[in-house]
Formats: sequence, C-alpha cells, structure tokens
Amino acid sequence: MVNEIDRIGALEYARQKGRAEGLVEGRAEGHAEGLVEGRAEGHAEGLQEGIQVGHAEGLAEKSIEIATNLKKEGLSVEVIAKCTGLSPEQIAEL
Repeated sequence: MVNEIDRIGALEYARQKGRAEGLVEGRAEGHAEGLVEGRAEGHAEGLQEGIQVGHAEGLAEKSIEIATNLKKEGLSVEVIAKCTGLSPEQIAEL
C-alpha cells in the first residue's frame, strides 16, 4: 500500500514538474517569437515611412528645381505656382 501511494505521489510530482517546465519553455519561446515578429514589423514600418518621407522630400526638391527654372524663363509666379504646387511666397524666395 505504501509503495502504491509513493508511486502515485511520484507520478503527480513528475506531472506537475513537467507542466511547470513546459510553461516556462513555452513562455520563453513565445516571448522570443514575439520579439522577432515585433522587430520585423517595426523594421518594415520604419522602411516604409522612410521611403515615403524620402519620396516627399525628393518631390519637394524637384518642384523647387522646376520652379527655379521656370522663374529663370520669365514665367509668372501664378503660373509657376499652378504648375509646381509651390506657394507664391516659396517661389518669390527662389
């Protein structure tokens, strides 16, 4: 009878220990996967934002370049503003 109780206790202990170890391992794996996924998403979003900002800056630079050339050709500020999207004030500063 004592051996049976010892055996059942040992099995219950092993089950609980295995469950606890499994929970720790599962949490660690989940945490690692979450970090990798979060970093990948953040990296992708950062790249997209950088591309958009760079593209907008590139467009603004190109508009200024075009406006400068049109101004040198003697076109009116109103026409340049309509063609480039720049304000008359921005064109006047060129």
